[in-house]
Amino acid sequence: MSNPMNVKFPRQQQTAVDPEKLFTKLERIGKGSFGEVYKGINNRSQEVVAIKIIDLEEAEDEIEDIQQEITVLSQCDSQYVTKYHGSYLKGTKLWIIMEYLGGGSALDLMKSGDIEELYIATVLREILKGLEYLHSERKLHRDVKAANVLLSENGDVKLADFGVAGQLTDTQIKRNTFVGTPFWMAPEVIKQSAYDFKADIWSLGITAIELAKGEPPNADLHPMRVLFLIPKNNPPTLEGNFSKDFKTFVEACLNKDPKFRPTAKELLKHRFLKQAKKTSYLVELIERYRTWKNHHNDSDSSDDSDSETTTDQGDLPDWRFPGDTVKISGPKVLENGLNKLKIKSRSLQELLTPVLIQLKENKFQDSNNTSALDKMRANLEEAEDTCPGINDRLVECLVQRFRKYNTSASKMQDASH
Repeated sequence: MSNPMNVKFPRQQQTAVDPEKLFTKLERIGKGSFGEVYKGINNRSQEVVAIKIIDLEEAEDEIEDIQQEITVLSQCDSQYVTKYHGSYLKGTKLWIIMEYLGGGSALDLMKSGDIEELYIATVLREILKGLEYLHSERKLHRDVKAANVLLSENGDVKLADFGVAGQLTDTQIKRNTFVGTPFWMAPEVIKQSAYDFKADIWSLGITAIELAKGEPPNADLHPMRVLFLIPKNNPPTLEGNFSKDFKTFVEACLNKDPKFRPTAKELLKHRFLKQAKKTSYLVELIERYRTWKNHHNDSDSSDDSDSETTTDQGDLPDWRFPGDTVKISGPKVLENGLNKLKIKSRSLQELLTPVLIQLKENKFQDSNNTSALDKMRANLEEAEDTCPGINDRLVECLVQRFRKYNTSASKMQDASH
């Protein structure tokens, strides 16, 4: 069986071995654009595993991230990181065998209600242990958030989804790749300043707010708008009826100057984490989520054909392929990257902006008028960032009104004759 994409994967088993003889696929527990995730059984050891099957022909643009995830996971050996068991190629399908974590994600656990501080402290402590390990191995996760924190059925907490993880070499002290999920992204990453492990600490602080409030700061804004606001605004703070220790923990993580952010090792000594319990206590949250899901049929999975299949296994986690993580590299990452990422308004590009430029050049030489046109253009662009497509709708309404006005004017002119 040849590799159709000529792609090499680390620790890949012999391609002549048929993975269907080694593993038994059970029910599907997740679906994405380029593949599916199944609960499975290792036929030799009878161990329960997760089987991610990706069609390399359909996922051609994602192959670099797939390689990256497998490379990082194959190099990790920690109880705080999802275990990778190997990969197999069958035709155009890549089988990635992972540790099965049946407790769901930290994001899942929030669906059934608020999470008390002692549970949050427990989850954050375990995430920090994972980050301490990764950082000691000179690895950056770069996409820390509740959705990428998985739990076993016993309450063990593990970091997952290493598709955008990065490696620092001895000669490369810091990175400058624009990568992550906008709401959780550190200011220095967005600005393409050189960054290091402290970027993960910022994301951890945002994750702490997410666990406490149910969503990250600025969740009501368009992600591209958030990318402009994070470097400009003051750091988010944890507001509400939470302990002083919790608020100071978040404040320590969300210092805009990475030099003043503590390391993962230092944060593990923070007073807030002293209330953390054994991970077995998290089984209570897992059971609560299962009960909630059984009663509510989890509308996220039953209504969305691209997520989990509807089965009688109400305790299965939501295994999803990430769709909101962005990765761009090269010079002027923020400037070039945002131009690629923004949802472009055709009306703004082809009609409104050219007209404003023409007016500025030909009609209004007065400085006040010129300034007003510049402000108008800036406001239109800001509106587009906040609500993509709004300028298109504006032009559509103007065209409709103009046609209506023309029709009325013509009728009045005919009547006058």
